[in-house]
Amino acid sequence: MLNKISRPVRVLRAILCVIFCIFALVPIYAAVIVALTPYANMLEPQLYPHYFEISNFRLGAEFILDNMLNSLLYAAAATVVTIIMSIPAAYVLSRYNFKLRKTTTFLLLLTQMMAGIVVLPTLYRILNSFGLLNHISTLILVYAAFNLALVITILNGYFSSIPKGLDDAAAIDGCNYMDTLFRVIIPISGPGVAVAAIFVFINTYNDFIIPLFLLSDATKYPLTLSIYSLLSDTTIRWHVMAASSLIGIIPPALIFMFFQKYIISGATTGAVKG
Repeated sequence: MLNKISRPVRVLRAILCVIFCIFALVPIYAAVIVALTPYANMLEPQLYPHYFEISNFRLGAEFILDNMLNSLLYAAAATVVTIIMSIPAAYVLSRYNFKLRKTTTFLLLLTQMMAGIVVLPTLYRILNSFGLLNHISTLILVYAAFNLALVITILNGYFSSIPKGLDDAAAIDGCNYMDTLFRVIIPISGPGVAVAAIFVFINTYNDFIIPLFLLSDATKYPLTLSIYSLLSDTTIRWHVMAASSLIGIIPPALIFMFFQKYIISGATTGAVKG
């Protein structure tokens, strides 16, 4: 059979999967060792944990709790704003032909090739001139702006995989553009919207550069800046940093666990295709 995979190919795939898993898990394993080590013994080489200082996790949790809640709030708000703005734009790109349609799609892809830090200094000056720095609403809108092109591209690919006959049937039933979008397209686009939302949430939750530029109040810091504050000119609290980082990855890990079926469904139906 043409679709039958040969034994060497299966073995190669297995080897590559093992290598990938090792590559992904070694940093986490190293962080676990550091998180379990007392600060006084931090410089001792350890291939496996020699200590079990569980109190480091208590210190880490106490240190980052408020900031982790900030990160969850920023990520959730940015996800909602981005999805609300992206769905109509992606639907128009996938359904209607207009003169600048291809140009618009190309420009959206082009923005993904530019590092965000390139525009942040200019953005900082603009926001500073209007007195909009250190505002949570400003941070959320900037997050949404940075993720907007990616989400529109993802949803454009997903909406394009939905037969246009559904739009025609809805029009015959008297639905206008908004009715078709909200009553027909969105209800059957759950996997694609879920994939886009997860991308935005993870990107926002893990972001470090944007709040570094826009926030100066430590009480508004997200998780990433809170962990960064453990670095000083004289000491680095490696044990607390490692414990805090391990605690901080729990929310995105849970999200991937609970929404795994939507991610797979969205990927296999064109949600991550440009």
